[in-house]
Amino acid sequence: MIEIAVCVGRAFTLPVDLAAARRHFRDFRQILEYLPDLRLVRTYARDQYRILYSATHAGVYRVDLYSDVRARFDQAEDALCVTPLQGFAPVASKATPASLTGQGDYFSRLRFRAAGARTDADYEVQITAALPKPVGLKLVPNAAVRLFVERVVRQRIQELTDAFIRRSTEGPPPRKSR
Repeated sequence: MIEIAVCVGRAFTLPVDLAAARRHFRDFRQILEYLPDLRLVRTYARDQYRILYSATHAGVYRVDLYSDVRARFDQAEDALCVTPLQGFAPVASKATPASLTGQGDYFSRLRFRAAGARTDADYEVQITAALPKPVGLKLVPNAAVRLFVERVVRQRIQELTDAFIRRSTEGPPPRKSR
């Protein structure tokens, strides 16, 4: 197994006041519409979900990373906090020549600060996981594989964060087909 940990953070400004930002971004299910590579797989309870991060690298290698999360809006912090949720059976890890599947921990925080008619926002995403070693890299040392996988995941999470910010600042996102 390869242990990875990736964290990406960005600050940006929303074109709405704080009250409007709170109303719009307090619902995690709605936030998923702004995140192109994340999909809701299961709802356990009102604020408990299984999500799937799915991406294809170089057009040929597919990575599916499942995470169980709890999402809540923290009034005191003015933040939507998404934290790992324990107590559910994890998805079985599997590596094939064309794909990698595993379970990881997903954490994100979208924090707001009033800025007049606008709202300043800080967005942070962190993913940790223990993943099976990709089949094609069995002969490569684990440390080198970990660095490679982390670099790929970091790049994809940065792209996901960029898309989230762009969609958040441009208006309602396009509807995903489910």
